[in-house]
Amino acid sequence: MRLVMLAAAAAAFTFFAAPAFAQSASEAAAIEEFKRGQASANAKKNDETITIMTGVITADKLPAEWKPYPFFYRGQAYRRLEKYVEALADFDKATQMKPDLAPGFFEAGLAYQAQEKYKQAIKSYDAAVKIAPDNAEYVYSRCVSKSWSGDNAGAREDCRKAVKLKPDYVDAWATLGRAYEDLGQLDEAEKAYKKVLELDPKNKGAQEGLDFIKEKRKAIAAGGG
Repeated sequence: MRLVMLAAAAAAFTFFAAPAFAQSASEAAAIEEFKRGQASANAKKNDETITIMTGVITADKLPAEWKPYPFFYRGQAYRRLEKYVEALADFDKATQMKPDLAPGFFEAGLAYQAQEKYKQAIKSYDAAVKIAPDNAEYVYSRCVSKSWSGDNAGAREDCRKAVKLKPDYVDAWATLGRAYEDLGQLDEAEKAYKKVLELDPKNKGAQEGLDFIKEKRKAIAAGGG
């Protein structure tokens, strides 16, 4: 079988708007330190982010509505450093404190996916998609885990949703093509791969997919299956 590596979804930095004004000088100072850590996270300075956000968490001076976010950003930094146990503990804490924190569930999904724990990844993505059903990246990331876990029909449906939400989503079109291919739906796979090349003419994976389909059809015509 032709093997294709599917690109893992990359977590986009999420800017959280200030939930409320500081009520005291200590809260104001804590918020400024948090913002410094947020800027560090935005710059992907992972060790620095962990240090800053650990200090913010330990000081425990943020207003209550701000408190999930240092855990989120520290968890994101841990995930980027492939420290998945620490990352997942922080995402769990953040989402316990704020159950509608879709990026927290999404990041947890990425951490599980990186460890090839696809069932747990799908469960986390399910939570993120339930909160933010129109987020194409969340839907696509679930598609990737379903594809890697062998659930080609599930991957197909999620990638269909992803490209409907974001018609120029190259990775989603490519993964959709692979799902169709693995389901034996060669005509649909061909259409998906051609869409990839329409959006990204130099996409090697899509061209390989079309070449494979061409050879597969020749084998079928020759009675080789």
